[in-house]
Amino acid sequence: MSGNIPVHTLPKSQYIIPALKIYRFKNSLGIQKESPVTLPITPLPTDEPHRHTYYEILFIEEGQGFHEIDFHSVPIQGPGLHFLTPGQVHLLHFNTHCQGFIVAFSEEFYSFYNPAAPSLTKFTFFQPAKRQSVIPLSETERHYFHNIMENMVTEHLAADTDPSLIGKYLGILLQKCGMIRQLRPLQDTTVTGSVPELVGRFQELVEKNFLQWHEVQQYAQQLSVSPDYLSKIVRKYLAISSQEYILDKLLLEAKRLLVFTQLSSKEIAYHIQMDDPSYFGRIFKKKCGLTPNEYRELVRKSTI
Repeated sequence: MSGNIPVHTLPKSQYIIPALKIYRFKNSLGIQKESPVTLPITPLPTDEPHRHTYYEILFIEEGQGFHEIDFHSVPIQGPGLHFLTPGQVHLLHFNTHCQGFIVAFSEEFYSFYNPAAPSLTKFTFFQPAKRQSVIPLSETERHYFHNIMENMVTEHLAADTDPSLIGKYLGILLQKCGMIRQLRPLQDTTVTGSVPELVGRFQELVEKNFLQWHEVQQYAQQLSVSPDYLSKIVRKYLAISSQEYILDKLLLEAKRLLVFTQLSSKEIAYHIQMDDPSYFGRIFKKKCGLTPNEYRELVRKSTI
C-alpha cells in the first residue's frame, strides 16, 4: 500500500475538449456477438482502490460480485447502472464473468456538447447528499441502454469519429437515466423534497474546495448569502448543518487516506489542512467513535 491513493485521469485527446473514453471490463467473456466493433479492455486496475478526476458510468449487463464505493458495499446482481463522481474511492470485485461497458468522461465534455441540458449535479445519482449511485435495470431497460452503448461505441472507434455525436449520445443516456430515477423513489435518504439550487451549489463548492475552505463564511460569500441563511437552508434540506457537512467531507477524505495509504495520522491532518494534528485526532474520535489509528486497523480488517 503506497503513500497515496492512485488517481486516474483521462488520456489526452486530439480535441480541445477532453474526450470521452469507453472500455470493457477486465473479466469480460469477450466481444458480444452482435457488437460490430472491437472495444478495448480497461487498462486500469479496477479491482484495487482508486479514484478518478472524471465522472464514470458502469453499465453492467451481466455479472455477480460487489462494488465498494467509499466504504459502502453495493452488490452486483445482474443488469444495472453504477455512477461515480470525481474523487470517490472505489473498487470492483466480480465473482463471475462480467459483460458491460465503462464510460469515462469529464464535466467539460458533457456540458460542451449538451449546453441546454441540466448540469451533472442536477442528476440525483451524482448528488453528494443522496449517493443513490445505482439504478437496477429491467430486461427491457437493459436492452435500451445496450443499443445506445453499441451506437456510442461504433462512433467512438470510427476513424472519422465526430465527438459532438458521441457527446449527444451521452446526453441521451443520462437523460434516460434521470427519467428512470425520477420514476423510482429514493431509499435510505434523509433528504425531503427536491433540493433547491442554492443547496446544490453549496454541495458543488464543497466537493471542489473542501480542502482549502473549512468555514461556512467562505461558502456563503461565494454564494452571496449570509452564513446564517446558508446554514438554515442546508439544515432544512440536508438534515445537517453547513459546518457539519463540510467537516464530514473532510473526515471522509481522512478515512480514505487512513485505509488506502500508509500516511500517518499527522500527515493526513496536514493533507486535509488541519494544522493541529491533535485537534484532528480529537475531532475524528468525537465524530467516528475511534481514534484515526483504531479506525484504520478496524476497517482494514473488516472490508477491503
